[in-house]
Amino acid sequence: MPNELNKFEKSFNDYLKTLQNEKYKEKSQQLLNRLSYNERYNLLSFNYTTPCTKDTSCNITRNIHGKLEDHPIIGIDSKNIIPNSPVFRFTKTYRIMTLANEKQDKLLPKTVKTIAFYGHSFAPADYSYFQSIFDYYNIYDNDITLVFYYSIYDESKEQEIKRTQFNSVSKLMSEYGTTFHSEKGENLMHKMLLEGRLILKKL
Repeated sequence: MPNELNKFEKSFNDYLKTLQNEKYKEKSQQLLNRLSYNERYNLLSFNYTTPCTKDTSCNITRNIHGKLEDHPIIGIDSKNIIPNSPVFRFTKTYRIMTLANEKQDKLLPKTVKTIAFYGHSFAPADYSYFQSIFDYYNIYDNDITLVFYYSIYDESKEQEIKRTQFNSVSKLMSEYGTTFHSEKGENLMHKMLLEGRLILKKL
């Protein structure tokens, strides 16, 4: 079965390569410049492309699920799956671990004050990543701002797009709040909103 997954990943990789062109790279770089306000930044990408390879403003880029030039990773979230389960080898954690072959630069410096999100569905399959980041920065107590950007790709669906984004962010923050095992988790989102540290912003 793992061999079948590898075959699928290769086919998927070949297909994605046909979609890349100079216009895509140019538009991607313009988007990153807007998100970073032309300041220096680190990029954690859930995509397989590497749009900022020539951008001097980008300190570090990490494609958490692999790159088109290397090996794309497709897997399930490892939450609630024990390591000795036969299913564990299909988790993103296992796949990333087996493909990691060298030490990488530190992506999450303590000096970060703003984390910007864009283009992510915030599906439960990736909650483990966000939980790790939120834990690392202790977002409840520290002065760090989360900005969730969204675009209106269809004017006739503007309210629906806003509502979907709000619901996705609410679910993410609510799910993260359950990891506190205390009343702090229940008021996390409310606290950050009052402090102006949780922002939904149209791009």
